Amino acid sequence: MLEEAASITRAVRRGEVSAVTGNGDGWQRTPDDEERLIRAARNPSRVDAAVVADLSGTLAGQRRIEDMIGSAAIIEPAKEQLKLAVRLLREARGSLARDLAATASETSQFNGWLHTATGHHDAAGALYDQALRLGIQAGNADLTATALSMQGHLAWVTGDIGSMAALSNAAVAMATATGTRTVAIQQRGRALAIMGDKSGALHAVGEAEQVITSGKSGDDPDSLYFYGPEILRMQRGLILAYLADDPTAYLRAANTVSDAIEALPSAVRDSEWVAWYGVRAAAAFAAGCEPDAASMGLRQAHAIVAATGGLKTLGEVARVHARMAAKWPTNPRVVEVGEQITEY
Repeated sequence: MLEEAASITRAVRRGEVSAVTGNGDGWQRTPDDEERLIRAARNPSRVDAAVVADLSGTLAGQRRIEDMIGSAAIIEPAKEQLKLAVRLLREARGSLARDLAATASETSQFNGWLHTATGHHDAAGALYDQALRLGIQAGNADLTATALSMQGHLAWVTGDIGSMAALSNAAVAMATATGTRTVAIQQRGRALAIMGDKSGALHAVGEAEQVITSGKSGDDPDSLYFYGPEILRMQRGLILAYLADDPTAYLRAANTVSDAIEALPSAVRDSEWVAWYGVRAAAAFAAGCEPDAASMGLRQAHAIVAATGGLKTLGEVARVHARMAAKWPTNPRVVEVGEQITEY
């Protein structure tokens, strides 16, 4: 998996893979798809349902490629995809305009995610604002709620926890689909955990688990293709880590996250963004006085993000290891992690 990811990364950076389809079997558009999008780009009045489907398929494929090779390598093709979708939308009318606005909203949201993941937070905020407007234009409450949730995620990343809670609440109020509601509710719980509201945080994650268990499948935006009970369990573990105040509680959090990661399909488990959760599990193992388990988690996470070039997560690996090295300087497993980091 990691060798394949490195190969695809090199191809994208050489320009050999500029856009992808969502068929799950490959990464190149078919000649018919390519020709149809070229004609539409040259003459937006020729946009039809097939063009919208091509744009949606390309976006779906880009998401899955990002799972394999990380955010930095796919960001330029994703920018071009967004420019094309917004340009075509200006000329669309009627039901086709609503469908294209929905695709453009999801494309803008994906670009916002990529910019967040690579540390370009101001650009990410503007892209989420655009995704929100396009969701409203499409008349799609769940796309609008998704944009609000992603704005809440950005607030979490930048440390604005009050905004995180408020935006998550707004998304909960608007969302109707199972996954969209689940994401917003658990994110509200995470904000409450950070603010020290233990009962509120645990109630929220419990509510999210009820929603995902009792809800119907297939009603979510395509952007939530990856979301399921394992992801929610991983996020429960993160909430438990925020609430932990002794080694036993930290170990419970660490095991919750790591067990959930192991239950994921390999294509998602080895993604750059899941590796970040692996680092958080490692930090919790370290706080629970389990340096060997923490070291194993750091080594696995480092191997993934070293292949994808995920600088933010690499920095997290280094910071967690530095704390461990200060506490257990002669532990062989901790030393091995340091050597792995140095070799990269």
